[in-house]
Amino acid sequence: MDKWKAQLESLNLLLKELKQDREAGGRLRFGRSMIIASDIATQFYCEKKLEMEHVHGEVETEAKTVGTEAHENLTEDAVKVKREQLWKEIYSDKPVFALEMLLLAKYGDVFLAGKPDAVLFKRGFPLIVFEYKFSRSGVAYPSYHVQAQTYCVLLDNMGFDTSRLICAIVVADPRTKGSRELRQRAVQTVIRNGAKEAVHSIGDATVYCNKFNRVNVEEDLAWALEFWKQSREAEPTRNQNKCAKCEYRAGCH
Repeated sequence: MDKWKAQLESLNLLLKELKQDREAGGRLRFGRSMIIASDIATQFYCEKKLEMEHVHGEVETEAKTVGTEAHENLTEDAVKVKREQLWKEIYSDKPVFALEMLLLAKYGDVFLAGKPDAVLFKRGFPLIVFEYKFSRSGVAYPSYHVQAQTYCVLLDNMGFDTSRLICAIVVADPRTKGSRELRQRAVQTVIRNGAKEAVHSIGDATVYCNKFNRVNVEEDLAWALEFWKQSREAEPTRNQNKCAKCEYRAGCH
């Protein structure tokens, strides 16, 4: 069997298993059946905030709206393809940019999932995971790195060869609103950089390139999973600046 067929068959089997787990009520905190990479990132920003979102519902903010619009602009020229077609293209001779591709794998005894902004594949090898963040600070915070590295773990656990994999975190000014030009410049910069760790300034954005480091991210995931498996309670941030602008500060104890 071709490798892409075997991987696709494994993914379909996992989706069925996940559906059964959901129907049984889920085994994780909040009755969840899987852990999402973006939720893990929120844990590293403020785990208490993540808990409040699940208990009281998500509150729409200007920052969230800008971020959503920016991501929509980044993918508005993407072409939707069926999963089987995408897998065939990933293993073809031509480079493929997979935008918001569903990644799903077992991590230990839990389901882990995510949709990276983009992954560059060449002949079946994932070469670059792109994660776009929109912030005036230009800083790649730990939560950004954890999210991008979690996508790498997913690719690894799905059976891809991640020996050449690089994370490219693009932190852009919100005013760019995910322009196509931004995406093109970021891609060109990372490809020119090659498989090296570096920080690049490209006008209204900064690109942070880091190699996939499974050992480091597994330590982060071990801490995050303790919360989902209800081994401990949510840990609030110690950064008072985050608390001051948090939409849940009035009800947080």
